[in-house]
Amino acid sequence: MLQTRCPRGAASIMLLLMWAMPFSAAAGDIASTPALPPLTQEDVQTLTQAYDIIQRDYARPVDGKALMYGAIKGMVAELDPHSEFLTPDEFAPLVDQLAGGFAGVGLQVGEQDGRLLVFAPIDQAPAQQAGIRAGDVITRIDDIPTQGMTVRDAVARMRGPAGTTVNLSVYRATGNETRTFEITRALIHTSSVSSRIAVPGYAYIRISGFDEQTVPDLANRLRDLARTTPPLKGMVLDLRANGGGVLQDGVGVVSAFVPADTLVVTVREREPGSGHVYRATYEDYRRPSFTGDPLVDLPAMFKTLPLVVLIDAQSVSVTEVVAAALHDTHRATVMGQPSFGKGTIQVTGPLSGGAGLMLTRARYYTPDGGSIQNRGVVPDVSLAASAGADSSNTLPSVREVDLAHHLANPLDSDETAYSESHAREVVSQLRAIEAHNEHVSSNTPLTPAHPAPPPQAGSNDFMTEQALNWLRGQPVIRPPK
Repeated sequence: MLQTRCPRGAASIMLLLMWAMPFSAAAGDIASTPALPPLTQEDVQTLTQAYDIIQRDYARPVDGKALMYGAIKGMVAELDPHSEFLTPDEFAPLVDQLAGGFAGVGLQVGEQDGRLLVFAPIDQAPAQQAGIRAGDVITRIDDIPTQGMTVRDAVARMRGPAGTTVNLSVYRATGNETRTFEITRALIHTSSVSSRIAVPGYAYIRISGFDEQTVPDLANRLRDLARTTPPLKGMVLDLRANGGGVLQDGVGVVSAFVPADTLVVTVREREPGSGHVYRATYEDYRRPSFTGDPLVDLPAMFKTLPLVVLIDAQSVSVTEVVAAALHDTHRATVMGQPSFGKGTIQVTGPLSGGAGLMLTRARYYTPDGGSIQNRGVVPDVSLAASAGADSSNTLPSVREVDLAHHLANPLDSDETAYSESHAREVVSQLRAIEAHNEHVSSNTPLTPAHPAPPPQAGSNDFMTEQALNWLRGQPVIRPPK
């Protein structure tokens, strides 16, 4: 079985919540189900005819394997935004990433408004050391324009053998300038957890993704924070720009903050009665590399320490599981902006010939029995992305409900009405931006919908400051109605 996640923060390819169920077993279950209709002889004949005609009559020779891969990609793409067929060249890097590292420049990137946006450079990685910052737009990779390039293709071009170089041309809106950086690739080992004392007595923990080391890393950092002076009075858990990961790792994170055996999430498959109820118990977050429970002997203070969770529209999938669980169990106050709204789970694994398949297998439900599909986790306290943020010039965030073929929320009585209402709201926002821009210089850049959180070693950003104010009982600056 292969568990994996796509690069964190990548809007087009990050939206995965992986479940620790062997894909091969799942596929075998499907194959052995007699109720599933097989391909008819007519279906096979139609496919064969189309293949033969293309091979014989197309304007240039076409690779047969590429045709077959394209046919499978088209079939899977009709299902939902998160099911995906991966060619061997696409699947192999995911295997490499699971091995604990990869050679590249160390950037978390994604597509936003047709541009390749840097969400965050990985701390101490080559890109950060070269000077690339969150919010930069990559316009060229080795002089190849990124316009129209998929995030997956861009990531593949930036990766390569350690010691080789890649040139990235970057547009920086703050200075209205374009610069080119020559960056030497290196082996990237990422840690998804960082922490610091934000102000005396109050801790800040950032989780950028959920992988096999997240729970052990979190436990170690919590133990360190428990020894700080003055003693902790509260904590901010920052889950913004977190693209998700493996479900069990999210269950483990929740387990660090709630009493043992607390309900975290319920997973339901297509067949009635199938699925699993995940609780705050070691059996539900154990991973193959664990030699023991990483949360054993964790200081009891973290079960009751006042906690604020920060989320935004780039908080996706297992991130939403964590935020919803801490919210529904009344363990934390959730602040920020509504999350992405992905309430489904994918399994992933190998196919013959080195290819792979990600398949939406189940839905998940929060402790209160709700589904965040399309709607997201709604914060208790809404916050603007930054002080003085101008909503009239801020592009709407892309969420699950905006994606083609998104699945309906099973608890929505009228999914069509909700989707239409959301579409009207987006159109209204875009018209407001057009009206605003008629009265300002055409050189004024549009504000990205959700800037990435600041480097963890830096000072507190606006949202973090408001979370700290909330914990300290001080006034919180909220966006105008």
